[in-house]
Amino acid sequence: MKKMVFVVLFLLISTGQVEKVSAEDTFEVNEHQELSIRQAIELAFPPALKWNEDAQLLQAINIDLDKPGKSIGSNGKRKHWNISFGVPDTNKYFLVTIHDGKIDMVNDLTGEGTSPYPGKDWAKGFNFMLRKDTERNINLLLVIGWNSDQTNMEAAGFNASTGEYIKPN
Repeated sequence: MKKMVFVVLFLLISTGQVEKVSAEDTFEVNEHQELSIRQAIELAFPPALKWNEDAQLLQAINIDLDKPGKSIGSNGKRKHWNISFGVPDTNKYFLVTIHDGKIDMVNDLTGEGTSPYPGKDWAKGFNFMLRKDTERNINLLLVIGWNSDQTNMEAAGFNASTGEYIKPN
């Protein structure tokens, strides 16, 4: 649990306020680079804005494509991400898939169904999710991972703007 708290604090410090992420911020991406959730969003924003200038971030979640290991994501970064965008008051939906720190695929999924359900091997290592909590009208940062003896999954939720702990539903 101490490790998870450290990761969460690291993420909160490194991400700052999610609302301030802009398409103009850039960074260098090396092949096979792990990205923080903020870096993944920054990488995904330009294609989303090209798709629709009114695009807004809906969710950022890492993808479990890494080889099994206890420390995956323990540094607050992952190699593989799905970053989704929408346009307010429409059903427009856009997905940017990042593999090895690079944009691998962009998809306009407007009008399609829900995202795939995670498989039985879901949530290797530490996993990070940023999503809009529409009930509380906040951006919610979730950190999900296994306890130290790898027997139970645990989650911690935080208001991405204030860092306030919020018990996940």
